Amino acid sequence: MIKKLCFALIALAALCSPALSFQDRNVQLQIVEAAGMYKAGKLDDSIQAFEAIQGKTPDNPDVLAWLGFLYLRKDDPAKAVQFLEKAADKKPKDLEVAINLGSAYMGLKEQDKALTQYKKILDLNPKMFEPYYNMGNIYIKKQEFPAAIESYQKALELKPDDAFVYNNLGIAHEGAKQSEQAAAAYARAASLKPENRTFARNAGFGYFKLHKYAEAIPLLERASSGDDGNSESAIALADAYGKVNHRKDALRVLEGLSTKLADKADYWFNLGVLRAQSGNSQGAEDAYRKSLDIEPNDIDALNNLGLLLLKRHKFEEAGTVFEKLYGIDPKGHNAKMNWASTLARSGKMDQAIELWKETLREQPEKVDVRLDLANALWAKGDKNGAHHHYSEILKNDRTNPGALNGIGLWNLRENKVKEAEKNFRAAIASQKNYLPAYNNLAIALERLNRKQEAIATLKKALKIDPSYEDAQNNLKRMKTAP
Repeated sequence: MIKKLCFALIALAALCSPALSFQDRNVQLQIVEAAGMYKAGKLDDSIQAFEAIQGKTPDNPDVLAWLGFLYLRKDDPAKAVQFLEKAADKKPKDLEVAINLGSAYMGLKEQDKALTQYKKILDLNPKMFEPYYNMGNIYIKKQEFPAAIESYQKALELKPDDAFVYNNLGIAHEGAKQSEQAAAAYARAASLKPENRTFARNAGFGYFKLHKYAEAIPLLERASSGDDGNSESAIALADAYGKVNHRKDALRVLEGLSTKLADKADYWFNLGVLRAQSGNSQGAEDAYRKSLDIEPNDIDALNNLGLLLLKRHKFEEAGTVFEKLYGIDPKGHNAKMNWASTLARSGKMDQAIELWKETLREQPEKVDVRLDLANALWAKGDKNGAHHHYSEILKNDRTNPGALNGIGLWNLRENKVKEAEKNFRAAIASQKNYLPAYNNLAIALERLNRKQEAIATLKKALKIDPSYEDAQNNLKRMKTAP
């Protein structure tokens, strides 16, 4: 049912607050005071204070480190790099400065510089978590997924219960086309942080992709819950409910999104599918029409609407839909044949016949089209034309029930009743529930003065379909006839 899915990616770079080194006491007190402003949530005031200190001591490594850190917090990596590179020159073994410089390079999308920086950090301290985590994020951006997986696994050796690492590990596995491992990693992230809807969403989609709908449902419920729940998760949840035959739940979820997703064509399409499956034909029609109001040339919505109208015997409207669909995709065989069928059923038989003939000129092997044409010609009174096409079908498909029934009608018309009986019985043998053959066989038997067999044949037809009107009428007539 679902037409569109997407996945969220989380890749957060870790930052570290700079450490203080021994220096002039007065400068140190100013640094502590400026750092306190940051810790109190006054980022801009803290930057101004540190810039004032730097104006007096331009090469102070702690001030440079703090300014680089603060500009990263302000989301200005370009300015952060200016300070952090100078700080790194003066404090080459300072891990906090090195980590923040790596993050600044990441912010500038200078991935190779960031990787080099993190490898330097691991040379200083191979037990640090942040470099492995950030290297994994970089490798994801570079689409080097095996390297990302290795980095995240090393990060997990240091922090075994870090939900963010598991989530990003899932992204790496997914990039490496390892769907099972991706879903397991996403699920672990979601279990470690149940309140995080993005983790639940990724895990739900991971299981959905594996067709593990029972596992996906509780995660997608969590991701889509509340007024601010994710709409795509809700659509996936509805589809997952449908896959496990919980159609009422699926419909309930989608109906609840009508305000939030009123401008989304895919939403109305999916709602139309569910309404149709639940037996709400008018509601399905309304939903498909709303989808087409937004995307007038959507092939799936046009096709579903046309089929629904055809099923509801709205032949004129269905014909308009299939004509448009055929205009959009002239190579679409089904649209053309559905259009022909609606023309025939709405009394425009000549137009339908022309479409069938046109198709057979291009694709003479289309048995279904030839049978429709033959039946239409028979109904129009062109018995010879119909006989020709029934015979053509039987040359290559000797057990075709429709063609056998048609030849039987021809033989009945030619008063070859015994031959007709054989044709109708062969049609029934080929397809046990082909009702026209039962009805026509009963008529042949009646002509052969075998009325009781004819009545029994009609009863068999009505056992298959009690509403079959032709059999009802003939049975009533035969029972009351002298």
